[in-house]
Amino acid sequence: MLNIISKLSVLHSIYSFLINLLPSFFIHNTSKYIAIKKILTNLWIDQIKGDYIEFGIFTASSFKHTINTENRIDKNNNTLFYGLDSFEGFPENSHPFFQDKNFKSNFKKVKKLEKKFSPNVYIFKGYFSDILKKEKKLIEVENLKFVYIDCDLYISAIDPIDYIIPRLVKGSYIMIDDFTNLDSEGKSIRNLFYKKFEGHDFEITSYFGIGGVVIRYFGKNKK
Repeated sequence: MLNIISKLSVLHSIYSFLINLLPSFFIHNTSKYIAIKKILTNLWIDQIKGDYIEFGIFTASSFKHTINTENRIDKNNNTLFYGLDSFEGFPENSHPFFQDKNFKSNFKKVKKLEKKFSPNVYIFKGYFSDILKKEKKLIEVENLKFVYIDCDLYISAIDPIDYIIPRLVKGSYIMIDDFTNLDSEGKSIRNLFYKKFEGHDFEITSYFGIGGVVIRYFGKNKK
């Protein structure tokens, strides 16, 4: 028995070495893409209807993955896909890693997705506090079945959460990246979420990547 354990210990060391060779973004994105597929599959199984919105699309890698996955799972879907980002960074730099210099991306390149997936995709440039109140198409959105919040910081998540609450349908999913990351004041998106969703029925169904969480929403609690 000790001989077997000894051999397993070597295997564990090899496995640890191989895992540490993998870049963190690879581990994170793989887990994230799998989570998106699981969500879309479950929405299809339950026949939950509505649209998709992503806050903080950056280079649009997960945004494109969501569109392609939805079209594979449900070829007859009528889902509209909304992608939002400043493409210039954050409204304020309150975290040592989440800084403007690390999160600037090419808006013109991402904007081309509208043409590629016409007429179901809309890309918006600007800070959430501005475009959610000014863009007519966003104001007119009624039903959301899948929301992905990937804006990293407490301050950036306030407007997205206020926006989605009255638009979520029963059975919808909320995917939040960097759920427990702390800014310079010790605030996290987790703090914001529990405050805003007080009185609502939801369940954390899984976790993904580095600090990501998947939540299923069941509506307001009955009084």
